[in-house]
Amino acid sequence: MYLEFFGLTEKPFNILPDPDFFYLSQWHQQALTHIEYGLMNGDSLILLTGDAGTGKTSLIYKLVQDRSEDTIVGVIFNSAVGGDHIVEMILTELEVELPEKSTPASCLDALHQFLLDVYSKGEKKVLLIMDEAQNLSDDALEQLRMISNLQAGKENLISILMVGQSGFRSRLRKARYSQIVQRIVVSAHLSRLRDQEVTEYIHYRLRQGGAADPQSILTDEAVGAVNSFSYGIPRNINVICEGALIYGFADDIRPVTAEVVETFARERIDEGLLTVPESSCDIAEEAQSQYIKELEMRIASLEASMGIVKRTLVKIIKAVKRNNGKG
Repeated sequence: MYLEFFGLTEKPFNILPDPDFFYLSQWHQQALTHIEYGLMNGDSLILLTGDAGTGKTSLIYKLVQDRSEDTIVGVIFNSAVGGDHIVEMILTELEVELPEKSTPASCLDALHQFLLDVYSKGEKKVLLIMDEAQNLSDDALEQLRMISNLQAGKENLISILMVGQSGFRSRLRKARYSQIVQRIVVSAHLSRLRDQEVTEYIHYRLRQGGAADPQSILTDEAVGAVNSFSYGIPRNINVICEGALIYGFADDIRPVTAEVVETFARERIDEGLLTVPESSCDIAEEAQSQYIKELEMRIASLEASMGIVKRTLVKIIKAVKRNNGKG
């Protein structure tokens, strides 16, 4: 509708996830690094949390796209299911034939056999992504814990990425979830975009949509207004920018001004249609602290590995010298 008016080739602020429009903020980069490390390490349970609209689903699509060649990926978007049916749903998503008489036990056996077959071929790993994990029942969480225990020797047969809203992290702190928490080695949290990242996000998506000069579409003041009303939440940014472009087109305003943005944003706020963040900065600080802690663990692990390599080389050199001496 407004594409020709603003000189665009695609809608830049579609709220549906699109890997081509995926903006990699600091938090998204950290989350991807965490997840990739967990997959490379063969961790059985990985946790990703974030407020609604912070880009968790977009990150899932990005991950599926990046891992499609070397990983069998199953994604379950509807996690509001009981423990009796979760394994059956997983089998269906992974395109595994269901047992003739589907029971939780028979489905778990079928999944175990499938994972062993994949492992024996040595070609791909298996990743299960559980979106909206905060909706998982206690029984379903217990089933996931049991699945995460499936191993061949000392190696895990499957990695499970649980993706949920910020409250899910708080829920897992309760004592009754201690067994599943103990298996979560890697976790990450998506926080709201910082001021500069909001500007970069808007300009990036406008360029992806075909804009030669983003500032000829949205003024700097308009971008500042988007930042103020969006709370730095990507979904809010998309909604506000999309609405502002429509309003600008309707009123023949180009570039879109801060006044246009404010008019649209205040209407959405009055209607209760903008996402308000549920978490405060303490989760972001916790995520940062966890990130530093995990980096320190990786460095320590690398240093230990280097020590082993060094000692091994010393032994080899000594053995070679002894053999040469005998000769």
